[in-house]
Amino acid sequence: MTQVNFLSFALQDPGLLRAHATARQFDPHLHSTYSIVALKRGAAEIRSARWCGTARAGDVFFFNPFEVHSACCAGDGAEYAAFYPSRAFLVSCLGREPGDRPLTIQTTILQRNAATTALVDALFAPTSSIENPLRRVLAACDITTDPAVESHGALARRACLLIQNNSTRAMRTEELARRMGVHQSHLVRAFSNAVGMAPQTYIRQVRIAKARELICEGRDLSEVALMLDFSDQAHLTREFKKVFGVPPGTLSRHIGGHRPNTGRSRIARRD
Repeated sequence: MTQVNFLSFALQDPGLLRAHATARQFDPHLHSTYSIVALKRGAAEIRSARWCGTARAGDVFFFNPFEVHSACCAGDGAEYAAFYPSRAFLVSCLGREPGDRPLTIQTTILQRNAATTALVDALFAPTSSIENPLRRVLAACDITTDPAVESHGALARRACLLIQNNSTRAMRTEELARRMGVHQSHLVRAFSNAVGMAPQTYIRQVRIAKARELICEGRDLSEVALMLDFSDQAHLTREFKKVFGVPPGTLSRHIGGHRPNTGRSRIARRD
């Protein structure tokens, strides 16, 4: 079960959500953006379909959009900062234009070195800028535009794309299997083996990833729940907590005073 001791958010750029947290465990989950995690204190056992390993204080590790991953932290938990950059923000940091080709971070963990230390120091120094340290870390990564690095099986990959393209509505597994042209039990087995979670869990988590985007745009929580086909706001809250360990109202409150101007004025304050 996801166990978070503390979590705060900041949205200083429309393409870069930041989080600072202390946590003990994260169940398998995903994000619709890239995830870059800098560990300040403690250690964490990380698992995903792409890689498994141990991250320690001073290390930085990476996940690609929609990459299912989980973590178990030693002792009382690990303190870390996480970035969730959009593709556009990542491209600007890399200083190169890949066109429409996908960008995949192949690096798993950057072990503690001068670049990661500079990033960690900048993250936890109130007046320090993080842009240059982040660019140095990304410059040390192996980032490819080769789509062949996708690790999911062909059926699971097609199902993932269909789910991502229908992120605003609930979809039953029977419907997904029918649209894939396969038997439901075969889809569940193939999908779970390739992705690391069942199709229904993946569908809910993709909707939560979309919910995070909408909350960052300033949408009310009740509006987000309705837009994404959750039964009510309480349902959205339960599913959001499974991913982040905190209710969506926490994200809404923390970014409310720091959101870039989006033309929206209302912001939900309730969990």
